[in-house]
Amino acid sequence: MIILRSARQFSLLPALAAALFVPGCAVFESLKTGRPDPQVVLAKEQHAAFRGQPGWRKKTYRDEKLVAKAAEGHAAVEISLREQRGLLLVNEAIAMDFPVATGRSSHPTPKGSYKILEKKKAHSSNLYGHIVGGDGSTVVGDADTRDHAVPVGGRFVGAPLPYWMRMTTTGVGMHVGHVPGHRPASHGCIRLRRETATELFALLPVGTPVKVDSFAPALGGPVGLDSVVIGEVADKPSRPRRAALPQPAPVPASTPAPAEGQTMPSSAAPADPAVAPAPATPVPSPAPAVASEPAEAVVPAVPEPIAVEVPPAPVATP
Repeated sequence: MIILRSARQFSLLPALAAALFVPGCAVFESLKTGRPDPQVVLAKEQHAAFRGQPGWRKKTYRDEKLVAKAAEGHAAVEISLREQRGLLLVNEAIAMDFPVATGRSSHPTPKGSYKILEKKKAHSSNLYGHIVGGDGSTVVGDADTRDHAVPVGGRFVGAPLPYWMRMTTTGVGMHVGHVPGHRPASHGCIRLRRETATELFALLPVGTPVKVDSFAPALGGPVGLDSVVIGEVADKPSRPRRAALPQPAPVPASTPAPAEGQTMPSSAAPADPAVAPAPATPVPSPAPAVASEPAEAVVPAVPEPIAVEVPPAPVATP
């Protein structure tokens, strides 16, 4: 009897250990039975009801209870490029659904799985901004340091990126910016409304995963009425680097006649007689070179010699 009782107690140890590491009876029950987490199911139903409202695209969905738990960990962000929406997930349940503005076609936001690498309340771009001259006037309004040179005495002013949450080492992140509504507008970053950015900045620690895809994986596709889906933005082609000095264009085979008051060297004279005036005195061209294997030799006709009648020489007489 003692041995059987010990075996029975030993069989309950895995369940007790799972209960210690998994918060909530509902979560433990779902793991035990294999059914979906009721909390996740309820969050999806409430979220679907939010997207069923007219004009939901201009609003932000919030589940206050889940948002309060985001700071405790188990939070993640998903970005839907084709819906221009972002999701805050807490324990895989939808806590927030908010509008975003991702990169336009010339600077698309790259898909992939990332993490928040850095957080700065006040940050400026070292790639995009504007260039001012020595007198303080704007020389280039939408400048890219890879394409535009700063003039002597001028300076580059990086675009401000408040509440910066870096995702890549190449300058892609989430930050405060203009969100026009269901259309891409950035240089590759993920723009957020100020109230959304400040809240996520306070809730999400460095290391929080961020997933960027055509649709948010938690939803799998557009959900709800009035769901605007934009076209897929193609990957950006490799941008050519700025040339040091422009190279002179080669002289074409046929060039127009020189303008009035200009002369053209004989070596650059056009070969097309319709373009250049004919010379005053025709110059006979040299005989063409004989090809090694001519297709058909053309021999000019040689005139026959003309017979000349010579009078007989006079006969000498004694």
